[in-house]
Amino acid sequence: MIKLFKNIRKKFLKEGKTSAYLKYAIGEIVLVVIGILIALQINNWNEQRKDNLVEQQLLKALLIEFRTNLNVLDDVMALNDSNIKNSILLGQYTGPSLPKYDEKEISQLLVGIFKIEPRFSPTQGTVQEIINSGKLSVLKDSKLREALSDWQSTLEKVKRQEDYVVERRDLGHEFFLREGNFRRHLNLIKDPLLNAKPSRFPNNDFKFLENEEFESQLYLFIVASENLKQSYYLPLRSKIEEIINSIESQIN
Repeated sequence: MIKLFKNIRKKFLKEGKTSAYLKYAIGEIVLVVIGILIALQINNWNEQRKDNLVEQQLLKALLIEFRTNLNVLDDVMALNDSNIKNSILLGQYTGPSLPKYDEKEISQLLVGIFKIEPRFSPTQGTVQEIINSGKLSVLKDSKLREALSDWQSTLEKVKRQEDYVVERRDLGHEFFLREGNFRRHLNLIKDPLLNAKPSRFPNNDFKFLENEEFESQLYLFIVASENLKQSYYLPLRSKIEEIINSIESQIN
């Protein structure tokens, strides 16, 4: 083809047809430019197609990850609610004189409060891969990109409040360890980790329940736990649901 164009140009020059040669040369340049533009467009289409494939793969992986994290968060919220419920029940026994109580019942309430701590530990493999590999730009939805960019900072805020709640719980637990009998406690609840066997010390008198500071620490724990739910877990749950809805709307 190139040889044919070259022969045509020579023919025009040989015959002295300068005007025809110029027109032909311009036409040839236009054809070359059009060819280059078509090639570039095809290349762009191919690159876009590749990006679309990558985006769909990432979206599907993100959907699995955030659906899993939503379930994890629901479980953690249930544990936090259980801590609040058991703490309020224990609060019925605090005061300057203990009402009639069952030692095993109190021990079980203490397990429900002090043994389990709420910790949201989401899987983040896909999010981290997207951020660290620079693939964030592949995602077309700007709101989704922003949500993923802010994801780590959101988790850090939640963790700080969780740490505060656990600190409050540990302070309350210290009262029982100082003034109670942990071995009797283990035996009463039949802790699966250790066959503690009955202690030879007297029954727990739970005198710490008559301590005003313990009552304050207990209710600070309740308030902190409720705040964790209302100000952190519920907004986080809404954010995860928004991310899931955004992803689902973009999956082909």
